[in-house]
Amino acid sequence: MAKIWIIARKDILEALRSRSTYIYVLILLFLTIFYFNNYSTQLASVKDAGKTTAEIKDFSQLFLNDLTFNMPLWFGIMMCTIFSNYAIIVDKSKRSLESLMAAPVSLKKIWLGKSLAVTLPSVIFSLAAYIIAYVVLNFMKVMPATGGFIAPGWLALVSAFILMPLLILAVVIPVIYLQLVIANPRTANFVFTGFFLIIFLGGSFLNGQGGNKNYGAIYLGIIIIGAGIAFLMSRFLSREKVLLSDRN
Repeated sequence: MAKIWIIARKDILEALRSRSTYIYVLILLFLTIFYFNNYSTQLASVKDAGKTTAEIKDFSQLFLNDLTFNMPLWFGIMMCTIFSNYAIIVDKSKRSLESLMAAPVSLKKIWLGKSLAVTLPSVIFSLAAYIIAYVVLNFMKVMPATGGFIAPGWLALVSAFILMPLLILAVVIPVIYLQLVIANPRTANFVFTGFFLIIFLGGSFLNGQGGNKNYGAIYLGIIIIGAGIAFLMSRFLSREKVLLSDRN
């Protein structure tokens, strides 16, 4: 485990030394305006319908639960596109991946270390952006409309702080595998884009259905599928494939 952490720590520190990482975080914080505007628009419709304060609270609770289910995941996947550049792409551009493979560490540990180097900071930054946005939204919009601070439901919290990190890891591991074995690792980043679009469009569809959505079960299903894909990939990972891709 120590060797895995050493690999992950090196890549994380390299990413944190780049200004582009923090610019991307600021962009994420700016994108939270979407949620503020969305809440304001829906709240105006609820008020125009003559709903009571209790009904406005129910609407706000549902909105904040959906935000807790979705925002950390969307932001986490977006952050992965930044940190994945420093996990494999930089090593291949510097021709340092071959040196790493010569070290006394197994290829699977390198794979896991690189995956954690993408997952851990992406999860931390996305949760930090979510917490900031959640608190500000409550104080600026929710509390004036409902008279009090509304906390997310426990299922939403379990999803954001447990299922979401596992889901992102389940997506990152196959992407890192592809970056290891293909000559142009940037191509693998399109997996993040595709997954983000699926989550975005799927979330929009579910929101259009109204009522409570079982995001937790959906995320758990994706985690299981991702774990299965990672297991199958591990059967085909070899030093020869990685070395050949690094030399191309």
